[in-house]
Amino acid sequence: MQDVLTTFMQRPADLHPFEEVRHKLQLGQADDVGLQEVPLDHIVGSVGRYQDFTRAFFPRRDDLQERWQRIDRLVAAGGHLPPIDLYKVGQVYFVSDGNHRVSVARQHKLPTIRAYVWEFKTPLPFQPDTDIDALLYQTARAAFLERTGLDRLCPDLHIELTQPDAYAELLGEIEAYQHILSDIDRRQVPFDEAVALWCEMRYAPIVDIIRRRDALREFPGRTEADLYLWLCRNQAELQADYEHYVLMEEAADDLGRRFSSKFLPLRYTQRAARWMVTAGMNWAGGWRMAARRALRRG
Repeated sequence: MQDVLTTFMQRPADLHPFEEVRHKLQLGQADDVGLQEVPLDHIVGSVGRYQDFTRAFFPRRDDLQERWQRIDRLVAAGGHLPPIDLYKVGQVYFVSDGNHRVSVARQHKLPTIRAYVWEFKTPLPFQPDTDIDALLYQTARAAFLERTGLDRLCPDLHIELTQPDAYAELLGEIEAYQHILSDIDRRQVPFDEAVALWCEMRYAPIVDIIRRRDALREFPGRTEADLYLWLCRNQAELQADYEHYVLMEEAADDLGRRFSSKFLPLRYTQRAARWMVTAGMNWAGGWRMAARRALRRG
């Protein structure tokens, strides 16, 4: 039910994956800070099982049930949970071992849990109430602008993406463009020069296509830079399929045609969410029943 409701409300439902945070923040070595009592509401992610539990540490899969119930019986009988293993970044924690124990402890509304903690140093202000997604996004955008100097070289272009990972993809394209220019000119084109030429000869013309077609109207919540990347990917895929050059306008037409069908599953999901809320269905079987009903109603 939580997964469906967060989809309906367009809010993130997943735990934060530690490896993604570690990579984006370029965290170094961790220090062993020993056994501690850690507030449960400070635990926001997992090292390897971030898809097995929701952000509130509800288990997602049926095969987690037996172990979860065994731990639950231990806590209900007054037993003590063995310490878990946590990675600390700022003031938040990621589970290295002990996801089930965290899940059960939270359902029993325990305030803290014992844990062996390894701490990664970071200058970023990670707090339990920090929007980590927003912080990672700001970090990715700041690194992109620092590397490219786009705000200085192309001040008229406001390039903003909605996904932090996309900044690395866009940077890779600019660096590839620099290599192409260097091969054409038979000289090492400076990066600043390549950035300015990319803005003028590559990015701006495609954004002009997006604006002339009023394409953002069909992609609510997205930006021109998002559509730029999607069009470039779509053009490359079409050229690989057809084995000939495809105009960017043709790639835009194809993307527009395929986009309209992508909202159908979302509409069905929203209907299923309403069925679940009104009927009070259980989390395991309710989703399948609600989805079937919603799909039949079409």
